[in-house]
Amino acid sequence: MKSLLSLCFLVAGLALGPAALAQTPAVTSTLSAQRVEMVEGKAVLKPAAQSKPGEVIEYTGAYRNAGTTAVSALQAVVPVPVGTTFIAGSAQPAATQASTDGTRFAALPLVRMVRQADGSDRKEAVPLAEYRALRWDVGTLGAGTSTVVSLRVRIDAPVVASGTKP
Repeated sequence: MKSLLSLCFLVAGLALGPAALAQTPAVTSTLSAQRVEMVEGKAVLKPAAQSKPGEVIEYTGAYRNAGTTAVSALQAVVPVPVGTTFIAGSAQPAATQASTDGTRFAALPLVRMVRQADGSDRKEAVPLAEYRALRWDVGTLGAGTSTVVSLRVRIDAPVVASGTKP
């Protein structure tokens, strides 16, 4: 599972960084991942160097405009790594969009059309396990200011092929 978390950091860094850098070199971004533990009914964030199935991880993307002018049309994108499931209602700020492929985004909850046996189409909710990225329209980030976005995922149990041992 340690390698899954390391891969998550790499993928997240690649997805988070270009959005900010495309705006201006003055905008920097950082991504952190922390394990969420419930202590006396409150969420406590702890280092997430290692994790295991069932644990909750919070990804936080922080953007800072160190420049002297505002940056407009800034979008923050944080990936939802394969092997994890996005936790509904955990996106902060709540106004966000999601994607199953990291390129096409739509408002939450995602829905898709499914062809029925009789040839008709029916809308169905996309399972949260299929979400691969969330995006926030940050808008304008003033000079010397910063913003933070976050989401939580649950680490899925490893998929074991039939007839093999985990």
